Amino acid sequence: MNGADDRGPNLYGRLQPVLDAAGERLTGERLDLVQHAHLVAAYWHRDQLRQSGDPYITHPIAVATILAELGMDHELICAGLLHDVLEDTACTEEELLAEFGEPVVELLRAFLTLDDPERRAPDWETSTDERVLTLKLADRLHNHRTLRFLPEEKQRRKSRETLDVVVPIAGRLGLVQVEEELRRLSTATLSGRGGIGASFRVITAGAIMLPAEARGRWLEEWLGELHALPGRRARLGFAVRLIAGMPRLARTLRTEARRR
Repeated sequence: MNGADDRGPNLYGRLQPVLDAAGERLTGERLDLVQHAHLVAAYWHRDQLRQSGDPYITHPIAVATILAELGMDHELICAGLLHDVLEDTACTEEELLAEFGEPVVELLRAFLTLDDPERRAPDWETSTDERVLTLKLADRLHNHRTLRFLPEEKQRRKSRETLDVVVPIAGRLGLVQVEEELRRLSTATLSGRGGIGASFRVITAGAIMLPAEARGRWLEEWLGELHALPGRRARLGFAVRLIAGMPRLARTLRTEARRR
């Protein structure tokens, strides 16, 4: 890697959700490796956008954040940051081996195998290393939180696959919160439950008071939570509570930004 993409605001600040979730588990050389993985991922994804229009790097950061929240180690967090680099960029496996070593690259190899029906084992759901399955779950969870940007038919196909295959894996691994959120999001998509748009528009209008660099991440999380709520009244109540707490959140985020 020749250098990191420094065109976006506060490149290091984008990683803060990962660092906050990992806490004291990331120090010294482990912290250095995670920060380096972020820079490498940002460099290779520098010209790529998600279907939402967001910089692509927002996805691997979100995946790494989920892994950190689940208590995963620094190697798996690095793999979360790098999980799409080999498939979606010109970066080679040899380059990643030189910078991150065999343990991280082996996680990436195994992760790619899961997406290839011709290479993965017939019993991959039970024979794959649990760390690799956890990476797959984190990737699927964030993709499901942002599923609205895909065509409707693809949303339904992904949701059916998630309910039939991915949710049981999360349950078997004991990742209860992941299991429950994936089930709620998938069921909501398949049931065609509406009424989310109005609540989200209210939240979006109120979020204008948040710092610009943090706004997208929070809106993404809140939309995922709206999808998981059971009905129109619950979603409206959620929106009202968020709007009421928005000034305090804005002050907190700005205070944290000044301390960095």
